[in-house]
Amino acid sequence: MFGFSILILLPLLAALFCYFVKNLRVQYSVSLLVSLLHLFVTLMVFLGIYHIQLPTFFSFDSLSKFFLLILSNVYFWVVLVSFTYLKRPTTSKAQEGKKYYFLLLNFYLASNSAAMLSDHFGMYWVTAETTTLSVAPLIYYYRNEEALEAMWKYLFLVSIGIAFAFIGILFLTLSANGTLLEGKQLFFWEFIRNAKELNPIWLKASFIFIFVGLSTKIGIAPMHSGDVDATSNAPSPIAALMSGSLRLTALIGVMRIFQIVVPTSSFEFARTILIIGGLLSLFTAFVFMFKVNNYKRMLAYSSVEHLGLMTLGIATGGIAFVGAMYHAIYNSITKIVLFLSAGNIHSKFKTREVDKVRNVMNILPKTGWLFLLAYLAISGIPPFGIFFSEIKIFEGILFSDKPFVLALVMIFLLFIFINMGKIIFTMLYKKDENEIAAAQSEGFDVIHLASILLLIILVVIAVSSPEIIYQNILNVGKDFAIRIY
Repeated sequence: MFGFSILILLPLLAALFCYFVKNLRVQYSVSLLVSLLHLFVTLMVFLGIYHIQLPTFFSFDSLSKFFLLILSNVYFWVVLVSFTYLKRPTTSKAQEGKKYYFLLLNFYLASNSAAMLSDHFGMYWVTAETTTLSVAPLIYYYRNEEALEAMWKYLFLVSIGIAFAFIGILFLTLSANGTLLEGKQLFFWEFIRNAKELNPIWLKASFIFIFVGLSTKIGIAPMHSGDVDATSNAPSPIAALMSGSLRLTALIGVMRIFQIVVPTSSFEFARTILIIGGLLSLFTAFVFMFKVNNYKRMLAYSSVEHLGLMTLGIATGGIAFVGAMYHAIYNSITKIVLFLSAGNIHSKFKTREVDKVRNVMNILPKTGWLFLLAYLAISGIPPFGIFFSEIKIFEGILFSDKPFVLALVMIFLLFIFINMGKIIFTMLYKKDENEIAAAQSEGFDVIHLASILLLIILVVIAVSSPEIIYQNILNVGKDFAIRIY
């Protein structure tokens, strides 16, 4: 129970502490300590060194250990840079947002950890809803009209999505009528063991509603708009948190229902739905990259693209499934660097419009280089990790029964790469006509340090390919009854 307390109860206590103690530095110190403890325990569990006895409704398996480690890692880096970010000058309205920032961050960690560890559909649904409640006020951090609109849009669309997911869970119970599962609680493993006994019609309906509902949080098109608006208007650390971990909390719910469907006659149906969702997400990112004029919104659509690519990998199976799991790691790390760099740019230029940001390489040289490297990383340029994960996904799709999908994917990714590059290079290198700007000396702070370390980690993990990560991904594949080779 000690480990469980650190993973869920300790962040809740830290949130309560931050409510009563108003000193921002103290709040930061406590939150950073909690994030370190959470990361340490999660890493020990992932490595198999420490085993935690969890209470009813919660359990560890290969998938939850894998995603929880990603969550804990993203959360640690976000907390680490948050104090530096909060010290920056801002509007008087935003000062109010600082009071509850660390309180909500700790609540976020607790709710997302609980959702990822849930082994019961009812518990998962409740905790997934609490993740929404934890992040929505953080979207409204700046206290302006855009942030308010984004928050309410996110709450409205995600609430509808969660309601859809609830209906899907009800349909799942109906699929168990007349089977050994009738009247039993909604534990994942009970459904997996008895999956072939489920009514296929109700099971298909359940999959559709859960997938559509949770896609509002994952950012799968066409249910992506609320998530995109929220990510582009939230403070940069929160945007990194949402892109790097919150989407995975929702994705794990889709993967759980897909896990139930895999051994049944409904598998091809569910697989086709996932492929359509993945392709629509890539197509949506492809279209909006042509006309986007907000660099944080550009990064939000990049997240839509990469979650779509992961969904395709999961649906394809085999080596593509392995690639999708690796992609979850690499995308989460790269997104932190991209959003933190975008935050530095916004702090200097006071705008998110691409047309009003020029000559970043001269004005903010350190940030400019980090932004450029992160763009290369997210675009799949070696030696960064996404290159290797995308190769695995492409290989899996190529040798699947739907190789034509690869042609569409490559076309979408090529034009996304080109248009995203045009935007970023314009921001970095293009000068105003009347500007003769000399290179400036940009200060070096913890945000730059964190970004450099994350890029190094990105390369090291990709090049060294630790056996423990690969073995865990293989175990996830086994749990899904997926042949990797």
